[in-house]
Amino acid sequence: MEKCMERFFVFVLLTVLALSACSQTGQEQSEDLAQREALMEKLEGLEQQLIKAEDVRKEDSAAREYIAACTTFQNSYPSDTLSDRYLFRAADVARGLGEYGVAIKLWGQLWRTYPDAERAPDALFLQGFTYDNDLQDAEMASRYYQKFLDNYPDHPYSGQAEQLLKVLDRSPEELIREFEKK
Repeated sequence: MEKCMERFFVFVLLTVLALSACSQTGQEQSEDLAQREALMEKLEGLEQQLIKAEDVRKEDSAAREYIAACTTFQNSYPSDTLSDRYLFRAADVARGLGEYGVAIKLWGQLWRTYPDAERAPDALFLQGFTYDNDLQDAEMASRYYQKFLDNYPDHPYSGQAEQLLKVLDRSPEELIREFEKK
């Protein structure tokens, strides 16, 4: 009888511990969901502020806060379906601020982490474009344009990437002479 009571006590103790662990997990999930929703609301508010400004440079601190919040979202919820979108938007805002290195890094993170995401090809192309157009780094632009063509040969931007590869490292005068010959 004493052995039976001992087993019953152990069973009750284990049941109580299991139930408390379940409720803790449920509570943690609820808190995590609330944090996610609060972060999304913050992002929505910042995004509206940036849209209203029309130029992110007019709202420098809000733009930087938006970039940080987007990366926080992606780091906190990497498997969330919105993570790749927030990375893309953060990179776009960073480019608008003239933070080209940050933009390139975020676009790279997007297509490497989410290769099947809708905007992954765009992110890879924009890395090349940013090196080309904003940083005037023809070597790096060429690498990214070629990587884009290798990974996404049938993408609508592939023709543009091919054309851009052809004109890299050419001076405006060379391009004008070539155009006049045609």
